[in-house]
Amino acid sequence: MEACACEQCVSACRRDPGRLVPADVRKIAAFKKIGEAELCRRFLVRIPAKGRDSHVQFLAPAKIKAAHFLAAPGSVVPDYYADEAGRCVFLSAQGQCLIHEVKPFECAAYMGCRHTFLGRPYKEKDVEAFFISRWRKAQDQFR
Repeated sequence: MEACACEQCVSACRRDPGRLVPADVRKIAAFKKIGEAELCRRFLVRIPAKGRDSHVQFLAPAKIKAAHFLAAPGSVVPDYYADEAGRCVFLSAQGQCLIHEVKPFECAAYMGCRHTFLGRPYKEKDVEAFFISRWRKAQDQFR
């Protein structure tokens, strides 16, 4: 995947961090030298898929706003969560990604300046379907 570090692409880190795929959980936990359960408990939130697949939950970095979590790590986010801006829990106060070496999948796949995901025009429905397909099989693994 082609990566971009322009202001539009990096701004997502300050507003709405991307979702993870199951392999990201393993990579980030290993990079931080903690277990996957601890990573989920301390840094990640659960986001229910939309519509008929609402039983599927994605993991994503927690958002921080005014030095407070918008939803507690380890919890299922409230309905308003998607509409609230907050910086990624892995973004330092200086604006540096603390896990850049193991950049999560959506962070690498999304290009804000081109409004694309995996090189195709960003369509929320298609992106949602992509993550549902990745998480449907992994639900029990990260409970």
